[in-house]
Amino acid sequence: MRISKRKIEYLSDKVLKMLQEHPMIHSDSNTDLVTRAIDDAIFENMNQEDELDEQVEALVNQNKNEIRAMEMDLGALRNKIKRELARKNGFTL
Repeated sequence: MRISKRKIEYLSDKVLKMLQEHPMIHSDSNTDLVTRAIDDAIFENMNQEDELDEQVEALVNQNKNEIRAMEMDLGALRNKIKRELARKNGFTL
């Protein structure tokens, strides 16, 4: 899933505000550092999902003839493969 840098920054600000509103978290200092860490975490998550998508496409392409012969729903198959790969890799979608 591709989202813009602006959307990532927006999400980071929302997460930071949620953290600041939590009564047990005190992050008044270094908010820029916290925001950058959140940005990096979101960006890394997106990169991992892109890698998953590439693995799914590779598997689909390897088995394209079988998929066509069995007249499988390609979209549903991609989703199922992605969920299974994510589960095996410990990645939460």
